Amino acid sequence: MGTTQRMASFITSAKFEDIPTPAVNLAKLCLLDAVGCAIYGTTRPLGKIMTGLVDELGGKPVARVLGTRIETNAINAAMANGTLGHSEDFDDFTAGHQAVMLMPVVLAIGEERRLGGKQALLAYCVGFDITTAITHSMGEDHYGKGWHNTSSIGTLGSTAAAAKMLGLDEMRTRMAIGIGATQASGLRANFGTMTKPFHPGNGCRAAVTAAKMAEKGYEASPDVMEHRFGYAAVYGEEMMHLSNIPRHLGNPWSLMGSGREVANGISIKIWPCCGGTHGANTAITRLLKKNPFRAEDVQSVDIVTTVEPSCMAPNLRWPKSGLQGKFSTWYTVASLIVDGGKLDLSSFTDEAARRPEVQAMLHKVNITQDPEMVGRPHRSRGGGNWWDVTVTLKNGERLVAPRVEANGGRGDTYGWETREAVFDKFRMLAGAVLTPAQVDSALNAIMSMETASDVRGIVDTVIPHR
Repeated sequence: MGTTQRMASFITSAKFEDIPTPAVNLAKLCLLDAVGCAIYGTTRPLGKIMTGLVDELGGKPVARVLGTRIETNAINAAMANGTLGHSEDFDDFTAGHQAVMLMPVVLAIGEERRLGGKQALLAYCVGFDITTAITHSMGEDHYGKGWHNTSSIGTLGSTAAAAKMLGLDEMRTRMAIGIGATQASGLRANFGTMTKPFHPGNGCRAAVTAAKMAEKGYEASPDVMEHRFGYAAVYGEEMMHLSNIPRHLGNPWSLMGSGREVANGISIKIWPCCGGTHGANTAITRLLKKNPFRAEDVQSVDIVTTVEPSCMAPNLRWPKSGLQGKFSTWYTVASLIVDGGKLDLSSFTDEAARRPEVQAMLHKVNITQDPEMVGRPHRSRGGGNWWDVTVTLKNGERLVAPRVEANGGRGDTYGWETREAVFDKFRMLAGAVLTPAQVDSALNAIMSMETASDVRGIVDTVIPHR
């Protein structure tokens, strides 16, 4: 039995009863966070462009764009909601940004087919497992080469979720994987532009399209993962091991966390910026709390990390806009120092980015790669990142932050143990569009999703009143 078939076998045979309750709870928390991010995304410039496009495209009105009154087909709804959910880069991240690759798919198909909450949660967990397994089997070089793994890998997880929602049999699931794999894409060159959020949107579009085509009998390679010209051969790098993909599917469920993953298998963001900045953000935040200092007292900020700065995800040295600032560790650190530890949505407006004091601080922030890591390929760095941060004041005092290496170098995030903070985050994001009563109704509906007989009723709670 080949890898593609074993993946399809797992997808088709998984049952809701197989999933531990903690994993179900974590899936709901991730869904809630992604829905909040998507609702807020409708208020942003790129969100207005995307919703305008989907409204123009039309389509059979069977699924909705979150936070709007737009009804369209499941493919367009998934595309829009995936893009909206990633608009602020405030959505969760572990093996890529999984929630915005899965939430749009299960809600769009769930609405179209009037499926229940248990089916949506099951499909979410299945898709999460597939993405995580491929990510860990792929190794570090895939991302290092320039692929945005959220979509270049996550499209397969989204396709798995779509196939599960549609109840495809094993062979049609293999066809769906083949159709999804041939659409997998996403280039890191687009980080810091509106196109990065389109990566999950396009992946969700591809996934729903793939599953629907397979459902109708459309054919693809049944062995696309292991084919000599297939996914692993083309996208895989030196360390990819296909046999590792199916080895731990559902055992344990990836949402529960395991060796290489963060605790509980998820990282829900505290800050609305690229996860690659979070290690440095955490170090500066902790330093400011322990030894408060003012921006005008800073001589220099020296950061040493595992990654060569020009190859980091957040590698924009001189951001000119708030959106670019989300992908600049120099900017997030400078902004944190100037604003005394504050870094929120208001930190990433164009006006905030252009402030003279922030622009001046950018010149004081230096990031270098640890000499022992220079020249090493991604696969030889042990699979983790760390950040050492030292602030030198004008009076000569040196403030050294404890090394940040927890959560793979990602820094501070939310998890199940801080779910109340995630609820507050949802209220803030969704409250930009919905009334407080609607926000509470949506929160309760999503967090009790397994009791819903029809996903459409859940989506009802996040549609603005006329």
